[in-house]
Order: sequence, then structure tokens, then C-alpha cells
Amino acid sequence: MGFTIGGLRLVLHSGAWIPVLVMLPNVIWALLPKKEAGKQAAEPLFLTIAENMGRVAILVLPFFYDLNRDRDFALPALIVMGLALAIYYACWVRYFAGGSKPVLMGKSFLGIPQPMAVAPAIFLLLSAYLMGSWWMFGAALFFGIAHIWVSVLTL
Repeated sequence: MGFTIGGLRLVLHSGAWIPVLVMLPNVIWALLPKKEAGKQAAEPLFLTIAENMGRVAILVLPFFYDLNRDRDFALPALIVMGLALAIYYACWVRYFAGGSKPVLMGKSFLGIPQPMAVAPAIFLLLSAYLMGSWWMFGAALFFGIAHIWVSVLTL
């Protein structure tokens, strides 16, 4: 999708939807007042840096790619992405409806441990496949490992 501003043609790639969909519940969470503090586990500095580097990459890279729905296995990838996103959103609804208790962030859902870390990691990895981007795949893998690790330590 393209548009022109002051004679400059800008293109919005379909991959831009990926960080928007993943970050939407996080934005809502950041805007709401915190009701209860979670346990504060000491998180290794290298892990914090790794998670944040991965986060920046998965938020920026998709803006440069289109999602290719004509790739082999695109339909199964889109279905699993939809399921991962649905699980992720359901866990956020459970968290908000449950009084925003930190323990709900790490609670298993449908037998999936740490679903609020695992589901977006799966979503991002499959989006990298549809983008055909090894850079996005590496960033998603890097972020996913660090994010799950941090979630296990802090929740």
C-alpha cells in the first residue's frame, strides 16, 4: 500500500501489521494502572539486553517486508499465526479480567506453559517465514528465546 506526502512516495508494507498486532495488548497494559506488583527476580543484564535488542528488531524489521501469502504452506502458517494470536489475546483478556494479577501472566493456557511468551514467539517466527526474511527469523528466534527465558525467571 502506498501513499504520497509532499511529493514523497511512501510504501507501507503488509509486514507492518505484525508488530502492531503483537504490541496492541502491551500498549493497553502500559496505559492501565498497575494493581499489584509481581515478584522482582534478579534478571541477568545480558538477558535484559538480549531481550530488548530482539524486541527492537522484531518491531522495526517487519516494516520493510510484505507478507507473501503465495508461499508454499502459507495457509497453514497463517492459520497457526491466527491461533497463536488468539491464544495470546485470550491470555491478555484472562489477565485483565482476572484483576491484572501478575501470576496470570505466566499461568498455563490450554496446556501451553508461559503462553504470553510462547504464543507471540510462534506468531513472529511464522511471520518471518511469510516475509521470506532470514533477518526477521533470526530476530524472532533471538527475541523468543530471551523473552521466554525472562518470563520463566520473573513470573
